[in-house]
Amino acid sequence: MADPGKGRGRGLALLQALKSQMMESPPASEVPIPEPTPAPSVAPSVVGSTSTSLGGRGKLAAMLLSKMQQKPGDATFSPASDVKPPLTPVTVGRGVGRGLSLLKSLKASQAAQSPPSLVDSDVDSLTKKMASSTVSTAVTSSQALVGKNKYFKEVKDTPPVVKKGETGTPCEVTANFIYLNFEENNVFEYEVRYDPDQDYKHLRFKLLNEHNHFFKEKTFDGITLYVPHMLPDEALNLVSTNPFDESKVNINIIFRRTRRLSEMIQIYNVLFKHIMKDLQLVRFGRQHFNEHAAIQIPQYKLEVWPGYVTAVDEYEGGLMLTLDSTHRVLRTQSVLSLIKETVQAEGANWKRAMSDKLIGCSVMTTYNKKLFRVDSIDDSMNPRSTFEKNEKGEMVKISYIEYYKKNYGIDIMDVDQPMLISRDSKRMPGSEKPTDFMICLVPELCQLTGLTDDQRSNFRLMKDVATYTRITPNQRHAAFKKYIQNVLNNETAKNRLKGWGLTIAQETINLTARTLPPETLYFGNDVKVPGKPNADWNGDVSRNAVMQAVDIMRWVVLYTDRDKQVATDFVETLKRCSRPMGINVSNPDLLRLPNDRTDTYVMALKKCITSHLQLVVAISPTMRDDRYAAIKKICCADNPVPSQVINARTLMNSQKIRSITQKILLQMNCKLGGTLWTISIPFKTAMVIGVDSYHDAARKRRSVCSFIASYNQTMTHWYSKAVFQERGQEIVDSLKSCLVDSLKHYLRVNGRLPDRIIIYRDGVGDSQLKLVQQYEIPQMQISFSLVGETYKPSLTYVVVQKRINTRIFMKTGKEFANPHPGTVVDHDITRRDWYDFLIVSQKVNQGTVTPTHYVVVHDDSGMTPDQCQRLTYKMCHLYYNWPGTVRVPAPCQYAHKLAYLVGQNVHQQPSEALADKLFFL
Repeated sequence: MADPGKGRGRGLALLQALKSQMMESPPASEVPIPEPTPAPSVAPSVVGSTSTSLGGRGKLAAMLLSKMQQKPGDATFSPASDVKPPLTPVTVGRGVGRGLSLLKSLKASQAAQSPPSLVDSDVDSLTKKMASSTVSTAVTSSQALVGKNKYFKEVKDTPPVVKKGETGTPCEVTANFIYLNFEENNVFEYEVRYDPDQDYKHLRFKLLNEHNHFFKEKTFDGITLYVPHMLPDEALNLVSTNPFDESKVNINIIFRRTRRLSEMIQIYNVLFKHIMKDLQLVRFGRQHFNEHAAIQIPQYKLEVWPGYVTAVDEYEGGLMLTLDSTHRVLRTQSVLSLIKETVQAEGANWKRAMSDKLIGCSVMTTYNKKLFRVDSIDDSMNPRSTFEKNEKGEMVKISYIEYYKKNYGIDIMDVDQPMLISRDSKRMPGSEKPTDFMICLVPELCQLTGLTDDQRSNFRLMKDVATYTRITPNQRHAAFKKYIQNVLNNETAKNRLKGWGLTIAQETINLTARTLPPETLYFGNDVKVPGKPNADWNGDVSRNAVMQAVDIMRWVVLYTDRDKQVATDFVETLKRCSRPMGINVSNPDLLRLPNDRTDTYVMALKKCITSHLQLVVAISPTMRDDRYAAIKKICCADNPVPSQVINARTLMNSQKIRSITQKILLQMNCKLGGTLWTISIPFKTAMVIGVDSYHDAARKRRSVCSFIASYNQTMTHWYSKAVFQERGQEIVDSLKSCLVDSLKHYLRVNGRLPDRIIIYRDGVGDSQLKLVQQYEIPQMQISFSLVGETYKPSLTYVVVQKRINTRIFMKTGKEFANPHPGTVVDHDITRRDWYDFLIVSQKVNQGTVTPTHYVVVHDDSGMTPDQCQRLTYKMCHLYYNWPGTVRVPAPCQYAHKLAYLVGQNVHQQPSEALADKLFFL
């Protein structure tokens, strides 16, 4: 047996001793240990003896084990031990962690058989004894192992997860990450208690803030207080006055432990929220904006506020601040001005029209820069109306005119304007349930935010706004530099950082990225097109034949009288374009409709769709959501057939009709089961899956989970399923059934099951990664047995995150540019505790490109980081709606399209007859 004083010997000796303790009497000890009950789960043939010299650890382990095996009736059992005493921080020496983790696993393995007699206080006290038997109980709480309401608090001293690839051309880049350095790695944690107890959170803050001279820098959540220094004794017992009833409140501040500052990420985020206020930035949600740098667009009555998004986290390269620039569009028009315009245009109908424009929108109050959601308009109230206000303990009536004059020095000009109503709920002092509030807003003092639907459909307006919001890499990097300088030049902000012992780096982080080699594309007639650095093959698609063509022989075109010429031109152009692409197109059945009413289209579709029909093309005079939804519902669910809806206006431009028709023809070929192009895929029997979901913004309808799975070697044919979920239903239930169906389809087509399965899952946030890893993946592995008892393919599960604030810039001398498609970053700015990487997979012509973040939450396939990154980039080439790379892997983009179509328009499960085609493109 190994020497218990070295390396793994401690754990080994401890294990043997613990097993012996289950059968024999414990060794003599300074601490009296009750006689343990033998554990039935341990076999009697245990080698080893309790005579092994284990020192304090062996005694303590035996003591802990006896606690685990105690019954409620034993003499030493006491319900009072459920009460947890204040914790004393300890420093634990090396080697203790092995014993602790072993004790923890033993406790977990016996939890089902033993009564719940081991309580937190027992573990806490034993942990302290273990530490004190090894080293002194010096107070550096950075390694304290005891956590409130937990058996053990893990210490973040494990090395970061490093998974780096090597393929590709190295290139120098920078990213929007700024190093944070700390002089001392300590923060002191206190618990704040009030006597009498105060339920109202805001009152807790107010009472503690009366003694701000003790806490120059602090973070407080209502119970737990964090400060960068030890508090003096006189700060531990304070007395404040309740402003509501003038009663005295005693505040007891109890020291809990010292924490590592690098563990307390929430402190940093609160700190930078205060720094934003020091820089006089206005907060909207989680973003902060500079109203003094607003850009006016007077022709549209708009202004653009530049701003910042910040987040602090510990990454593979250390503690860093993520900083990104953002913009908010505000309308310079007041709500009162809009009301007057609507009254002039609509007359007596103004209120209904105004409700359509305002209800559900956000407005900003100009006097304090707060956002409110408008829930209704009350024309029975005006600024002369009164409300009750508490003044010096008495409720007095005051009008809105007087209130704004007294508090903000504002004179309300229009005294007859209606009031806007915003509803909110808050917890009041002494109340357990939240109280509903009605907040009354004066339209004259409210500014409209965001853009209307009419404004969004104005191409010229959106183009002008985009010149200010889609900023180049140079402009974005300059904004970062300006922010850093503003923080360093602002005395309050600099002192705030200094109070916590922090300094901010003067430059963004520099990195060495890799650009993956371009992918070769294969078209029909054995044409091979070498990959291009910009990952764009728009010209090659129209010049070459498709890889697999489906002839269009039986199809119908629906059109109205006014679009007769458009329909004729479209059919002729389509037939001309089809020859170079290798697709045969016969003459369609032309079905003229008397009008463009939705029910006219519906009746015509029900009559013309037969079992022999390949495709339906509906030419619509205008784009109307209800008509589009009705056509798609019939063609996707009721009478399944691939369908193409075309807006007549897009076919009226004679100069562009050829290129537009070519794209429509390619889309039609995909919907019928054809293949446009392929790339080299290294795996012979693999299934690649994409998962996404659609949530109705109004929450009126069920969510849709879409599932797309490849069923051929080249990853060009896809099997799709869309399932509805009730609110609160676990998504894994839907995924299991979809996975089984897709595997059965793969078996029918190929005669065998895939050896490996790669899942790209969109729509998972950081907070759900552990849930996916611990719950969803095991459930999916169990579902393999539903296909075959011995079927166990390798599983790779990759979470795709595209809504991120990370930006990567390629350095070209002193200038900055967007990196080339295929640029990979897999170190320093990646997550500390996850296997992840970032890929810039697309080329953008305007603004700054956003990389996509991939987190590999599970992989038992043995793929190297290089292989995983290359495969992910390859999948970005196979989305057939765009002749270039897309931002996410093709199955994810297909899943997004399907979920959106079903959730927005179809509202029921698509027919199984279309499941093996890309009918949703």
